[in-house]
Amino acid sequence: MIPTPPIKKIIFEVICVLYILLFVYAAVSKLIDFENFTTQLGQSPLISIFADWIAIGVPVFELIIALLLCFPKYKPLGLHIGFGLMIMFTGYIYLILHYSPFVPCSCGGILEEMDWREHFIFNIVVAVLGGVGILIAYPYKKSVLQLSLSAIAGLIIVVSGYAFSDAMMRKENPFIRRFTAVPFEASREVKLNNPHFYFAGFTQGKIYLGNNESPLHILSYDKDLSNREDFKIHLDRDDFPFRSLQIKVDSTSFYLWDGMVPVIFKGFITDWRAHIIYNGPEFFTKAQPIGNGKIALRTQKPPRGEHLMAVFEPGKPIVRRNDFLEKQLDGIFDTEGTLQYSRELKQFVYTYYYRNQFLVADSLLNMLFRGNTIDTTTTADLKIVRIKKTGDTKLARPPVTVNKDTSLWSNLLFVNSGLRGRFETKEVWDQASIIDVYDIVKNEYLVSFYVYDTHQEKLDAFMATDQGLYTLFGNTIQFHQWSPTITNIFKKDDH
Repeated sequence: MIPTPPIKKIIFEVICVLYILLFVYAAVSKLIDFENFTTQLGQSPLISIFADWIAIGVPVFELIIALLLCFPKYKPLGLHIGFGLMIMFTGYIYLILHYSPFVPCSCGGILEEMDWREHFIFNIVVAVLGGVGILIAYPYKKSVLQLSLSAIAGLIIVVSGYAFSDAMMRKENPFIRRFTAVPFEASREVKLNNPHFYFAGFTQGKIYLGNNESPLHILSYDKDLSNREDFKIHLDRDDFPFRSLQIKVDSTSFYLWDGMVPVIFKGFITDWRAHIIYNGPEFFTKAQPIGNGKIALRTQKPPRGEHLMAVFEPGKPIVRRNDFLEKQLDGIFDTEGTLQYSRELKQFVYTYYYRNQFLVADSLLNMLFRGNTIDTTTTADLKIVRIKKTGDTKLARPPVTVNKDTSLWSNLLFVNSGLRGRFETKEVWDQASIIDVYDIVKNEYLVSFYVYDTHQEKLDAFMATDQGLYTLFGNTIQFHQWSPTITNIFKKDDH
């Protein structure tokens, strides 16, 4: 450190004191509210992968800097490190402002009350003060070189950390969700007659609902739930012993089936009259129209009843895909899942309930790839027992559900997760459901958002469309219009 005139020495000492106060206050605030600090870091799209290390490292580093600034011999070094840290904080906020829709502040104390632009300006001012202190402490040429190297190194660390964290979050996510704070711009809700409705489909700007208690009754709403219409389906034959009829609306057509009775009806939404297109020996447990009149069926393989996928096309033999579903335990419970189809991509998606995997195939059920949801449950956590007397298999305890439900809109797979991720609080989990969004073209995780409980009811079902998200809570249907925040994420990652 070079000799300095009294006025410069005073300025230098004042800067050191300000840095000590700032870093001690920031560090103590973080440590006092450590759990919240760690949670906020975990939700950052820039550094969430490193949240565990940063949560401990940053406050410790801030206290070390403050300690160095207390000793005359180490003040220049402490100020130098503090300047570098402020450059990193400033670079981080710049990336937040320009490349992130939302991230909660994780600075602690009154600093957390600033908005991001105020925080950005504050950090620049503090960094400039540190730079002035270094210019006072060292010869001009040496100090300028050191400042430049510190600034460049700090920015490289931040940008590299962002690039690495973003890539890891998308491809090899260690169950850390990236939340957006404002997924919806507006919401509307309508009360239904009873809580037995389910989503039958969305087409031509209308949402269609079937009813488990009145299986031939279907109703529709305009996309904003402003106008309701009720319809009655007429079958050309109604002497089957149906147990659980399901309706699926697909473009201008609709399908109706009950897999325990091996019959499939088809009709058009213009008149709601249905005729039989399949009446054969093949029982099935789930079905999904997959374009051009074809239907994906989840049927069973004798003698144990293991699940397998098949494709039905009117007038042609059923084509079985014996290797499509992967058996882990019994081939029945462990292969349970949801069936979805994207008309835009002409792709079929099967998402397992009890493991972190979804299967993407073409409209003939030729496998394209196996993707993973961001949780870490690779093997279904089930306890299965076989009843000797009847030969049936049953679950000996409630299953651990990984993926509760799904919806598919174009290239975006929406998954209602059944598991709480890292850095997520139980308080929020108890009053909301979490939807994770994946791009099935890039095979990447994109974002997550909360759907809060309604009238003390948990989410029963949902359907994603280009306009927004439809949800069912008991006898309440809601429409949530996408906000610009989340549509920008969808467009940014559009294939």
